[in-house]
This record gives sequence, structure tokens and C-alpha cells, in this order.
Amino acid sequence: MVLDGTEPLDVSHAGGEFQELTSGLLGEFWKSASQKIGGKRPDYRTFRDRTAKRTAAFNVQMGAMVEAYMAWSLIRKGASGRGFFDSDERRTREEQQRSDGIDTRLLSVLVLDVFCTEKTSITVGPTDRYLTSALVHHGLIPCSPITPKVAITVQALDLYHTVRQRCPHLSIQGYVKSLCDIHGVPFHNHRSRQFSIVLDIYLQILALVSNLVHQALQCDQPDWRLKHGCPSCTYELQDEPTMRFKMLFAQDGNDSLKRVATRVLDSNLDDASPLTPSHPMLEGAFHHEQYLTRDFVEKFASRRQTGHSIVAEDGDGNLCAERWKNMKDSATQKMWSVFDETGVFIAVCRHGFCLLIADMVQSGKQSKYALAVTSKLLDAFASSVLGEHARSLNYMSLVNAFHGHAHNRLCQLDNLTTYVKGLRLEDLEGCERAFSKSNALAPSTRYVL
Repeated sequence: MVLDGTEPLDVSHAGGEFQELTSGLLGEFWKSASQKIGGKRPDYRTFRDRTAKRTAAFNVQMGAMVEAYMAWSLIRKGASGRGFFDSDERRTREEQQRSDGIDTRLLSVLVLDVFCTEKTSITVGPTDRYLTSALVHHGLIPCSPITPKVAITVQALDLYHTVRQRCPHLSIQGYVKSLCDIHGVPFHNHRSRQFSIVLDIYLQILALVSNLVHQALQCDQPDWRLKHGCPSCTYELQDEPTMRFKMLFAQDGNDSLKRVATRVLDSNLDDASPLTPSHPMLEGAFHHEQYLTRDFVEKFASRRQTGHSIVAEDGDGNLCAERWKNMKDSATQKMWSVFDETGVFIAVCRHGFCLLIADMVQSGKQSKYALAVTSKLLDAFASSVLGEHARSLNYMSLVNAFHGHAHNRLCQLDNLTTYVKGLRLEDLEGCERAFSKSNALAPSTRYVL
């Protein structure tokens, strides 16, 4: 449902939502500008097609690249302090080139390291299946799957990956500009695009290596990571006293991490709406046990879609539900059509570990997200479903300390954390602390493909 300006909507401007709304109103201007172009051969190639072909080519070679990365990591064990252009590393590569024999060939690539950029020759051995895997054997990640001319060292990628964990504001462009300043070379925009491509490949390699490690350790059972996400909450000691609540977790939604719906220009310029939404790229889809799929979340939207109200039909009803304007259907079911993902809904334990994440898709904080998260947690930790089984498992939904004071007094006496036995000083505000850190990612997630 698209807002028409008659009703207020509280939004976060962390990622520039108002600029996106203004850009969406300029569709007719783009159409008229396209009609004025003449005398130029139309180019039907799109950036999306090129990205899809590059991703598909990398996926074919990903298995060999993962094996090469693990072999390189084993050789580099204990030598993490040396860079790619150190004298010892140069001597090792030269000795390898002399000892490999006549079956090897050299590949000339431009190597980008943390403190140096230099064009060098890399040995491609007879056992290397692809040029990409040959580069990974030397600790280099290429930016092209077919004819790599530029490669970035794992050290440079790992440095950005580590710093980004501590400072989400650090952008790829800012990091690449810093490297260019260190190298004493001018910055060009294509360097940022190359680094972005290589970083995606590097993170994909790390994810696949992590999966192999979990398989070797027999830690790949369903919901294993969820059941072992927080040692303090999920591990039990021998003769440990039983507490009233076995696990405390908080769940809430945040609308800062929005993503603009990817749209493509229709080839027929005479159409009234040349901008049409495009489907997400399957090759770039991210799969992780912590993320709930859209299909799983939609299973809990049926009752709401059939007109089920959060206020009880019999009795006096829930006064808090009637007065809580932020959670009414008229407010949660509306969102700007320019966004595909309108935020995230997360569940975190009392120690700050993120348990589950669900994308809020073209809607606000609807009850289906909370029901999906609760059902997943009960299935993982108690093999149960919602309803009577949740009550038998002593599951209790409470109001956190900060938001609870907006409820009426009778509701606070039953549901506010201050008056619930067994919580003590726990405020259940872990989501707010998590969102205070994740809001820094809003600008970078706005245009993710």
C-alpha cells in the first residue's frame, strides 16, 4: 500500500529515504530524456546482465578457489605478519618458479597490497584448474573470472573485513582511497568497483570454508548454530540449579536498514510505466541459518490477512492494544513502494548474541515477524509449536523496561520486567543496543542488489 500523504508515518532518515521518494517521482522525466536521444545505436547490455554472468562464472570455479585458499592458508600458518611483497615471499615465489619445470607458465597481473601496488608474474602450475585458483594459491583474489588482470591480496581484504567489523561507517571507497594515498597513486572509481567484486568473492570463500569446517566437526545439524549461538544461554552445567526462565531473549523490528527495490528500464519507451521491478539475482542470494526465509514468515500472516484483530472480541478488550497507535494495522501495513525490504526484525539473547533475523518486506512491524521468530525458537529449543504447547513450556511474552512505561498500570503489574519474578535487573533492551550499532549500516544497504 502506497502512502498518499493523508496519514503520518514515522520513518528513519538514516539512509536518505526522502531522497529516494523524490527520485521515484522523476520517472516521467527519465522517460522524456530517453526519447530525446537520437542517432545513437541502442545498447541492450545492462549492468545487471554483466554482473549475473560474472557471478555465474565465479560460481563454476568456486570449488577450486576454496581448495586453493585452504592450501594457501595451511602454508601460511605462522607467517601472518609477512606481506605479499616481502623479501622472503619474493624469494619463495622465485624458487617455486625455478623448481616447477617447463610445464608451468607465468601470468602477469597487477597486485594491490596494503602498502604497495606492483605488476608481478604469478606461476600457473599444471595442477591449477583455473587461473583464478592459481592466483588464490599465491594469496591473491582476482576481480575477473576469465582473464584476470588485477588481483588483491588476502591481507588487504582481511584488513578491511576486520576494520569494518569495528567501524561499520568505513566504506569501500574510503578504504580504497586510503590505499591509493599510501601507494602514492591517484584514485579512480574503477578501483572501488574492483575491490567490491573481490570482497564479495573473498567473503563467499570464507563462508564456504566455514561450512566445510562445520561439516568436519559434525556441527552441521539443523539449527545447530541457533542451539549453540550463546554458550551462557544454551550450555548447561552438571547439577546446575533450575531457573524459572531457561532463556531470556528480546525481539523487535527496526526500519533503518531499508533496501531500494531494484528496477529495470522497459525496452518500450511508449509504456506509461517504463520502470518495472526486477527479480533478485539468485546467484547472489545469501543463505544462512540465522536468516528466516520470506516463505517461512508468510506462514504466520494468514490470520492477520483474514481480518484477525489484536483486540479480543469478547470482554473489555486489551486497552494497551487499542491505544498503541504505532502497532495498528493502518500503520504497520503501509510503506513506500520504492523500498522492497523495509527493515529487519531480530531476536537477541540477554548477552547480546543475535539468534534470528527476518527481513521486513514492504510492510512495517507486523505480528507475523514476531510469531515466526517465536515459533523458530520454540522449535529449536523445545520442539514445540505456538499455542498451548508454548504455555506448557512456560513461555512468557513480556514488555521491556523502556517501552513498558507507555502501557497502563494494570498491564505493567503483569508484564513489565520490573515486577516479574525471576528477571531481577534484566531490562530486555538488547534489541535497542543492537540497533544502535546496526544503524550505521543503513547507507551501505540502501542499494544492495
